[in-house]
This record gives sequence, C-alpha cells and structure tokens, in this order.
Amino acid sequence: MATTEQLLTSARFVKDATSISDNIAGKFLLPSILEVQETRFRQVVGSCLLDRLKELCADGDITTSDYQAYKDLLDRAQYFLAYAAAAECCVKASFKLNNFGVSRTTDDNLQAASFGEVAQMRDYYTFKADAACRDLQAWLRKNRAAFPELDGGCCSSANLHSSASCPVYLGGARGKKLPGGGGCC
Repeated sequence: MATTEQLLTSARFVKDATSISDNIAGKFLLPSILEVQETRFRQVVGSCLLDRLKELCADGDITTSDYQAYKDLLDRAQYFLAYAAAAECCVKASFKLNNFGVSRTTDDNLQAASFGEVAQMRDYYTFKADAACRDLQAWLRKNRAAFPELDGGCCSSANLHSSASCPVYLGGARGKKLPGGGGCC
C-alpha cells in the first residue's frame, strides 16, 4: 500500500504551470501539494481511488498499458493539483507564525504584498483549480466504469457533481432538478 507521502504531481510541474518562482523553498510547496492531494483531491475521487493512484505511482505500474485509465486520470488531475497547490502556497510563503505572532516574509530586494494582494492571488488560483476540478469531475462521470473504486463506498456520486471549492453538497449539479422532487441548487 502506498504511503501518504506519495505525491501525484511534482513541484516542477506546479512551478511550470503557475507563476510560482523556481527558487521557492520546498518547505512551502511540497506541503501544499500534499495537503491539496490529501484533502481536495480526496474529496473528488474518494479515498479508495486516491489510495489506488498512489499505489500505482509508488509501484511504477501506472505507466503500463494495463492501467491506462488511471494514467489518463492522473494526467487530467495535474492542473487541478497544480492550481490548488499554488493557492495553498500563497499564504504559507507570505506569512509566518512565530513566537511573537504573525510576521510577513520579506527580502531587501522585494516588496512584500499586502494580505489583500496575497488573498487575490490565492483566489485567482482557487478559481483556476475549481475550473480544472469541474472538468475532472465531468471526465470521471463519463469514464466512471473504468474505475471500480468509485463504486466501492469511498466516493459518492456527490463527489463527482458538487461544486469544486464549496465544501457543502447541495444535492446535485447546480441548476439541475433532482429526480423525485428534490430541490434545485
């Protein structure tokens, strides 16, 4: 079984897909990738499928033709993981919690952004991550039969329909009336 530390994307990909500087410390970016993978991505694909992906990556089996659907899923998830990790990294790289409270990270040659500017950057990447997540959810619904883990009780259909960054499931895809007289979100 794969460990929790198995990353499904790389810091290099995140840096290439976003405006994150090449010299940002791994102590900011790697925990952001792991956090997104273990929280937001887990919410979409469920624990069973996430654990299966990590296992296939750790074993190197994901590149074999037997697991092409899993490789396709992982390829489609890259931008979601990158944008969501960039959103997580914004605050981590800008502010520190010290013995005397919260401090802002600065350098003599750089002007630190205000909290509002950091929040705008975080929101920008959250928006991009949400769009990538909706595309990923649509692809998973279309290809659900290729992933038995989606029906194993670890992932409900709500995970494949709910809003990307809204943690509250409102009963189905937005704007669609639910069968049986359910409400519309």
